[in-house]
Amino acid sequence: MNEKVRQSNNLILATHKMSTQQMRLFFYACSQYKGDLEVEVSLDDINRVLTEDTGNRGGKQRDKIRETIPTLMRNAIVHIEDEEGEEWCSALRKSRLNKDDTVIFTFDKSIQKELEEIRGYTWMYLSNLTGMKSTYSIRLYEFFAMRLGANNKKEKFDFDLNKLRLYLDCTKKYKAFCDFDKRVLKQARKEINEKTNILMEYTKVIKKRSVVSIKFSFKWKSKDDAIDVEHTVHDPNDPPAGQQTIYDAGVEDEELTKEKKEAMEMLKEYD
Repeated sequence: MNEKVRQSNNLILATHKMSTQQMRLFFYACSQYKGDLEVEVSLDDINRVLTEDTGNRGGKQRDKIRETIPTLMRNAIVHIEDEEGEEWCSALRKSRLNKDDTVIFTFDKSIQKELEEIRGYTWMYLSNLTGMKSTYSIRLYEFFAMRLGANNKKEKFDFDLNKLRLYLDCTKKYKAFCDFDKRVLKQARKEINEKTNILMEYTKVIKKRSVVSIKFSFKWKSKDDAIDVEHTVHDPNDPPAGQQTIYDAGVEDEELTKEKKEAMEMLKEYD
């Protein structure tokens, strides 16, 4: 499966509580947005996104989607933070599973602006996202892909441990670092290295006998794996205000206004 989809860099850096299945489905629905708030996708396409088994049809397929949609609607929340405060909006107004094996997702009008604006995005192969089982693996893979872009050289990034936990929505789980290391970091390294086009390693940065940060190193497996990134790339250790937690995938390129260009130039300081 060589289909490519693109994702907002803002969302890659955002914190959300969607499960792996919900992330896959929401990501794909947003990638099909073309200006109409109603997006229709086939059951076969959804099944391809939710599982690696593209031949699974019929009742089991419908049951899986019927289980995923209600929880997705509860968890697909847009979080906008600026200098004046914070705002939360439900991304989906309704979803409909038709008897003709199609699903219609209706986005809420309040998030249309976020769906249409381009603040930098990263192209990724859908097969890499659907091949991983762990939400943590997917989140880290997205981050590595965004940082690498078309660069064929090894990248390094020192991620503050507390901010890494926040980024992965893991502040209340695996409080002992040995558990976090085993359940999150080692699992992510295994899945990313085995199932995607990125190779990654990490080391612990220790101060006063405590782990304070994780130093990641990562690179494309080959120069042919390098993908397109339209920057702006932010630093999650110091994210700017106005960050949207919404997938902005599959939107057609548009001419940036002067205001957007100025904003993107300002955000380059966080690279």
